[in-house]
Amino acid sequence: MKWATFAILVAVVLLVWQGTPAPVAKPDIDHHWGSPQPILPMTFAHADHGAENCTTCHHDYIDDTGPGTCMNCHVTDAEVSPLLREQFHDLCMGCHVETRGEGEVAGPPRRCIDCHLGDDLP
Repeated sequence: MKWATFAILVAVVLLVWQGTPAPVAKPDIDHHWGSPQPILPMTFAHADHGAENCTTCHHDYIDDTGPGTCMNCHVTDAEVSPLLREQFHDLCMGCHVETRGEGEVAGPPRRCIDCHLGDDLP
């Protein structure tokens, strides 16, 4: 009982000293990258993925489907845009799950805001 009281006292002192955790901002659902329908923003850290082959994600390097960012097609193309969420979740989260399953270090992002808040650049 003494340890529980001590632990609570320490927690209270730390909260007073450090303050309460900052609230997490909510993602801004809007017309990001010229999307016809409002979508969540996405961010991707290319620097964290330098060991990956670029063509794993950038199919346009192979099939020459167009220049520019992923969002040029995946958000604005009428045939592709309805698949946006499924495509990116399968590709991004699927890769993290598979990599961890192989015993290697990989995210995976566990919170939506790990990908859906940021600098608004894909």
